[in-house]
Amino acid sequence: MKKIIGIGLILVILIVGGSFLINNLMKSTDGNNSQQSVEYSKNGISLSMPGDWVSADSQSNESILAIADPNSKDSSGFNDINVNIEKKSDVRSLESEFNSNYNTLARNSDFNILFEGNASFNGEPAMEADYTSESGGDKKQHKAIWIQKDSDIYVILCSAPESKFEGELSTFDFIINSVKL
Repeated sequence: MKKIIGIGLILVILIVGGSFLINNLMKSTDGNNSQQSVEYSKNGISLSMPGDWVSADSQSNESILAIADPNSKDSSGFNDINVNIEKKSDVRSLESEFNSNYNTLARNSDFNILFEGNASFNGEPAMEADYTSESGGDKKQHKAIWIQKDSDIYVILCSAPESKFEGELSTFDFIINSVKL
């Protein structure tokens, strides 16, 4: 009798476990683009982004690539969760450009610097700044990774409303870690 109960218990565990596995496999192949990544390239830069993100336009003159979550809009109708890559040419040095930029921002009351420091990008030295900005009542949080390659500096700028930033951080890190300059 104990043998039959033991076999029955094992069968129940296998059926429940198999159902769980099949359910998870179905979810991963049901076309949910937000869980899939796609490759995107523009202006010699390539990266991976969530499957439901799109190419975007940037208001920055130095922008060479911009992507955004089309499901998140600000009060003006612009995508407010985005990643923008800028290129600055003929610059002094990474540290001097970085310091100049954030010293200027620190003097503007619309910006609040949360963190400035050294970072690493694909094993190379980089710099990072995290800050908030406020414009027209919209408060956003930003993470900027600055990288020097030859005589150019690239800035990967990730932005989201302050209330959504922490929830988007893993997506931003995924994108940053996939960037190839």
